[in-house]
Amino acid sequence: MTSTPSLRELFEAALPLPAAARARLLAERCVDPRRRAQIERMLAADAAGGELLSTGDAARAARAIGDTCVADALPAGSSIGPFTLLEVLGEGGSSTVFRAFRDADGVRQEVAIKLLARGLYTADAQRQFRREREALARLRHPGIARLIEGGITDGGLAYIALELVDGLPITRYARDHGLDLRERLVLFLRVCRAVETAHRALIVHRDLKPSNVLVTADGDVKLLDFGIAKLLDEDVPGALRTQHRALTPAYAAPEQFAQQPITTSTDVYALGILLDELITGRRRATGDTTTPSSRVDPSSVAAAYGVAQALVSMKPLRRKLRGDLDNIVLKAAAIEPERRYASAGALAEDIERHLDRQPVLAHPPSRWYRTRKFVDRHRGGVAITAVFVLSILVSFSVALWQAHVARQQAARANMVRAFVESLFAPIRYGVAASKQPSLDELLARGITKLDTSPHLDDGGRVDLLAMFSRLYENIGDAARSRKLANQAVALSEQALAPSDIEAIRALTARGYSEVRMEDYAAGGADLRLAHQRMLAQGIHGEALIDLLGPLGAAENSEGHGDIALDLAREALAERIATWGADDPRVGIGYNDVASALEGLERYDEAIPMWRKTWQFELAHFGPSSDESTLALSGWASSAFRAGHWMQAHALFAQALAMYASNGSQPQLTQVYAAQKACVLEGLRADRASAQARCRRAQAWSAGGFGADTALHGDSLEATAFGDVESGDLAGARKRFEAARKLYGNDPANRMRVGRVDSELAGIALLEGQPALARGLLPGAIADLRTHSYQMPPLIAEARLLLACSQSPGPQCPVDLSATVDRDLAAIASRGDPQLLWVQTLLAQVELEHGEPGQAKVRLATAIRRASHELPPAHPRRLAAQLWLAVAAARGGDCAYAAAQTSAARAIIEAGDLGPHPELASATALLRRPIASCGTLLN
Repeated sequence: MTSTPSLRELFEAALPLPAAARARLLAERCVDPRRRAQIERMLAADAAGGELLSTGDAARAARAIGDTCVADALPAGSSIGPFTLLEVLGEGGSSTVFRAFRDADGVRQEVAIKLLARGLYTADAQRQFRREREALARLRHPGIARLIEGGITDGGLAYIALELVDGLPITRYARDHGLDLRERLVLFLRVCRAVETAHRALIVHRDLKPSNVLVTADGDVKLLDFGIAKLLDEDVPGALRTQHRALTPAYAAPEQFAQQPITTSTDVYALGILLDELITGRRRATGDTTTPSSRVDPSSVAAAYGVAQALVSMKPLRRKLRGDLDNIVLKAAAIEPERRYASAGALAEDIERHLDRQPVLAHPPSRWYRTRKFVDRHRGGVAITAVFVLSILVSFSVALWQAHVARQQAARANMVRAFVESLFAPIRYGVAASKQPSLDELLARGITKLDTSPHLDDGGRVDLLAMFSRLYENIGDAARSRKLANQAVALSEQALAPSDIEAIRALTARGYSEVRMEDYAAGGADLRLAHQRMLAQGIHGEALIDLLGPLGAAENSEGHGDIALDLAREALAERIATWGADDPRVGIGYNDVASALEGLERYDEAIPMWRKTWQFELAHFGPSSDESTLALSGWASSAFRAGHWMQAHALFAQALAMYASNGSQPQLTQVYAAQKACVLEGLRADRASAQARCRRAQAWSAGGFGADTALHGDSLEATAFGDVESGDLAGARKRFEAARKLYGNDPANRMRVGRVDSELAGIALLEGQPALARGLLPGAIADLRTHSYQMPPLIAEARLLLACSQSPGPQCPVDLSATVDRDLAAIASRGDPQLLWVQTLLAQVELEHGEPGQAKVRLATAIRRASHELPPAHPRRLAAQLWLAVAAARGGDCAYAAAQTSAARAIIEAGDLGPHPELASATALLRRPIASCGTLLN
């Protein structure tokens, strides 16, 4: 006699089938109409995926899963408690979710309002609801969407107000952002820690699934509906029972179907199912005992990691899943609750052990397993000796690419290894820690011994000179780095063939040092020659990787952004091919691609690439590392250039705080970050922040690289931008001229010279000297066009157009207006607040030409677009508002002109901004009678 299949068995048998086959199966194996209705409700709930259905599907969902009461969508403007409903965000069988808001003391707070489908009509039910609501409202964790408040309407309709979260389900976020396996595990750890916090507060989620685990655009995890399942469940005393428990079948633990006690282990089961789906792309069925590594296939990898993620392949992923991760998932998703992890925290700790290459609790204990994990965990070593020796051995393993030099290279590797080991004899033989040599002393000792060591041949000396050059650059001694690289090249030219790998490495080292000292012409020449020789010899791996980065920087400095991007992508692919996609050394490859995209002003691509880079570096090195800080600075830079000034302000603040805390010799990248932050704060007219950022930029550039360098000129120039926005034109001119002197006549500094001349012309216009501005701007525009950034030359062109309108002269091209219109159209869609600078200049040109109507429309649009980043008291915004009043008055719209003048005047007087030179011209016009409007300012 055949046993009757359980509900769960029928559900799992029917789940993968198409509709027609599913109907046949249920007809054959489920003759009881009530059991069949239950199965169909479970299948319908699974089809919804637990996610909110599209607007209008509430009734259908209710019928599918058996609810008898679903709140009708209320029209916009309806009130629920203190909240006003705006729109329906989604509907499901258990609830309807609205976007809503409330005003408290003039502050608008937007929330998500969830109206529970089941009414609460008895005193006991309402009392229990309020008890649970208060417990949930006290739950505080950055990874859990906060329950703000809740209540019950007079009609018994229960509602809760939740933090409004804008994000993607964790599985989709991981796929769309191309997260690799390690990044997914780090993301999942945050989920576990949030769940652990709730468990400590004796709150169980009971409905964990991808749609309840969202990740925001900034990469923050937010768990939705924590504890809401209990509010929805029929176990509330005195509540009306629904025909279903609050669960999603595909992620529900077996005890939920059996109506057994719900514990923290219930959430651990759901976390196991979620982890499996996150890393394999396949959702695990209940009772499935197969390992994740055995279940991945091309379709699941594509589903999880994205078809376009060409860096992910089957074999590496299966190899990484095999073993620890297989055991972790099987333990978390065990059928019997007692075999699972005791808590979400225990699951998180095992994942952390796996990431740290430590033995995991889920793996059966064995001596061999623990020994292998120890070796994995300590591979590469932490001592200085191991770092040097490993780098030398890797360096020479690449050199063995031709059989006829194999013996020579092996002998050389042994010589170099012996030489490096001899440097660390004091450490090897137990010298006290207080007397152990510093890294700088070790390097100096190594260089001294190079000429006296009898065991080194010329190739070994060249290789070590190049290595020492890179090490000195890494610790911030650029001058000594370049000197050693010059010695390496000179020796290689005397003793080695041009095709010798060490001769090529020497050229690469010199080119690298030249680029880092901003001698791009010399660096580019060396690096291109080295690149040609590598291609001719078919050299790949680390030697090629070391070359491609600085070569891309040299190409970019000469305006070859597309070539720089191609080189960056080539280097990234080479890093992954050489070391694997999850190797920590791959992060700089992502960094270089993001930087190249920024150089091409492809900010929509650069910003997510910077975010990916930061997340990668964060996972491998932690938040305080130089690697993470560099990526954060890059992200801030692209956000700044894209016009997201408030976001960039926050990112720069975080990055500069990390740079300042390391206390080491200033790096070039941190000087760049401080300079950009200085310019940003100046443009934002935040005088206090600008002074702090600019002092730091000047201290770092002068202290680390010299007060007589072009780099320090950049710091002075950056400070001058803030002087202009604060109204100190004399101070700005002094700093611009000092920077101009440091730039000299070096062709490599044309972009810098162009920036300075354009800003000096801007000052001349503010001071009423259009002829002086007209003389400076044509050369400035030509210099600015040597680089690809579009905003600086556009501002200079707009300034020249205004100067020519006020003071015609031979420097005024006849097609200048058309050129400005074309260049403006190319970037008009950006949200960059500096477009307000351009539009204000062009509006003044239109007023000069008697076109007040066009000027009015232009300014009103520009002010509206810039208002998301510029506060009302910003001098540029106030100036645009005054020019708008002038345009309106000249066009006869006196009421509008008066309103704009009055609003601007109130802000100017409150901020004591009357003397600001940016406001002077418009203010002077408004103090004179204008057409029929009379005088608008006294």
